[in-house]
Amino acid sequence: MPSIQIGRSLNEEEVRQINFIIKSRAHRYIAAGQEEWLYPEEYVSKSDWNGYGLGYLLMPDPRGLVFTRGFVFGDSKGNYSHFDAHGRRPGQDGFNYDENIDEEFSTLEQFKSEFARLFGPKRRGRAFNLGQMDPIEDSKKMHDAHLKRGRT
Repeated sequence: MPSIQIGRSLNEEEVRQINFIIKSRAHRYIAAGQEEWLYPEEYVSKSDWNGYGLGYLLMPDPRGLVFTRGFVFGDSKGNYSHFDAHGRRPGQDGFNYDENIDEEFSTLEQFKSEFARLFGPKRRGRAFNLGQMDPIEDSKKMHDAHLKRGRT
């Protein structure tokens, strides 16, 4: 199941970029703790949101994502059900637990590698996975593993 990332640290430019996006999408009112914060467009290029944060400003850090191909859940009475990664149940058109498994796993690993290369070992967000909080920073061994996976 996707994890919600917390503990994200943004630099001043990234905060202004997010504030610019929020202001641009507002229909009527905006508010800020300081008047200067109401005008992010004075500090941020208005051109292309795709370039904000090296193109990854609004993306979660993928290094905390755990690859799964579906979901299984049950209740205290012993009933259970399962879904594929797209929310389809067995018997529904398109249900396939193994659909594109190798390609999707490889894509996620490439994305983790790209984040490691662009942002270094320090995580841009943390999630609660497998009973514990993701690390703030990857160990040298883990960081090197992410970098290596991107070269294959």
